[in-house]
Amino acid sequence: MKWLVLGAFLLPFAGAGQAACPDGSLMQNAARGWIAGQRLPDPQVRTLEDGLCAYATFRSVLEAELGAPVGVKVGFTSKPVQEKFGIDAPVAGALFAPMLLPDGARVSMAGSRTPFYEADLIVTVGDAAIMQAKTREEAVAALKDLRPFVELPDMALQKGVTPTGPLMAAYGVTPWRGVLGRGIAIADLKDPISDLAGLTVSLRVDGKTVDTAQADMLLEHPLDVVLWLVEHGGYDLKPGSVISLGSLGSLHPAQAGQRVAAVYRVGGKTMHVDLSLVP
Repeated sequence: MKWLVLGAFLLPFAGAGQAACPDGSLMQNAARGWIAGQRLPDPQVRTLEDGLCAYATFRSVLEAELGAPVGVKVGFTSKPVQEKFGIDAPVAGALFAPMLLPDGARVSMAGSRTPFYEADLIVTVGDAAIMQAKTREEAVAALKDLRPFVELPDMALQKGVTPTGPLMAAYGVTPWRGVLGRGIAIADLKDPISDLAGLTVSLRVDGKTVDTAQADMLLEHPLDVVLWLVEHGGYDLKPGSVISLGSLGSLHPAQAGQRVAAVYRVGGKTMHVDLSLVP
């Protein structure tokens, strides 16, 4: 596996003899169209390597329009989801500042195509030593905090296109919007590794619970997602970088008029985030 340097991050890609990278103009036009609210074409990628190669071009356009990435989204962090999409490992994509909104945000559905919402979890990097982490202890020591996060991915594929692991890799796991609540400092947890393992979340819509989940959905432990990203993701994590660790529960169709909230319990403490979906 070789590495492609792009902006502040590194992206993995296979050599020309190994990957069938789509034409660069196709992915450039796809990115410009996505920003304009259009649906995404099928670039006919068949392997994760092909998808990551395609994503390098796609993301370069997003970076030119949206600024340097502020973090990473890790998707497919549960075995059932990996099996559904025909892959055996997570997939990562860049997060950009305009995608991340504050607690209580009124999120306009304008420009979305097939949006969903889900409970997620974000950690913030506190120390560049994260890039040398090999154990949960080393990973958590390099983190600053954890924050409640309701992600709103947009499955913006053209009608009739079936999502696959490689296709989702080509589009960075389709992030669109997300709302961040106030977090908890890692230093305020008595036993961060054990406390994170016991984290639970309740997702509510219009006051009714629609989903509950536990932290073991995230590669069995949230810190294992961080370690996977450090070892396999190809991103240069720095202090302030945020990492979206993956779905805690199921995807739910997003519609204007809904009020969504997520309540997390971790280490005897509570975090929450809420948002309103508007036209």
